[in-house]
Amino acid sequence: MSLPWVDDNLLRTSCEQKVDRLSLPYRFTTRELREAITAVRGKPIFLKPLNTLGAIDAPCGIRLETPQADLLFYEEGTSVHHQRHILAHELMHVFLDHPGSLEVDASTAHSLGVDPTLVMRMSGRTSYSTADEREAEMMATIIRQRMYRERISPSRRPEKGSDSWDALFAQPIKKGRFRSQ
Repeated sequence: MSLPWVDDNLLRTSCEQKVDRLSLPYRFTTRELREAITAVRGKPIFLKPLNTLGAIDAPCGIRLETPQADLLFYEEGTSVHHQRHILAHELMHVFLDHPGSLEVDASTAHSLGVDPTLVMRMSGRTSYSTADEREAEMMATIIRQRMYRERISPSRRPEKGSDSWDALFAQPIKKGRFRSQ
């Protein structure tokens, strides 16, 4: 779904410029991406697995910000490529300092193992209907495409269900082949 107030080409150009500001090497990993954002933010980013499979409207990634650190939770019951995309998306929220979109309630914070009084803001993605979500998703897509430059990717014609997810999240889109919706 395309939001009427955001042109996809302008959004992509803006996001590419923001990703360039991270000064990442030509080939980089999710770890190097996290380290670059940690340097910009000045506080550590911790990654934690989360099991939300089967939960209705549960986000596949959650960002919790505390005064001392950013905590990123990612769905553990999905492919490694999807996990990396979730992490790239949540890291972009951190990098862009997006405000949280979820209410922090004590039971959610406790279920994540965090003291609710320390949570400054929380965000999680269940849709792409806000400008912040679209921006983080576009940047995550750009990040993932740059990570896979000239690397061996999963087959474009996978044999199994989980392999098809790996192929989906690993295949970069070739320049000039975007379709506006």
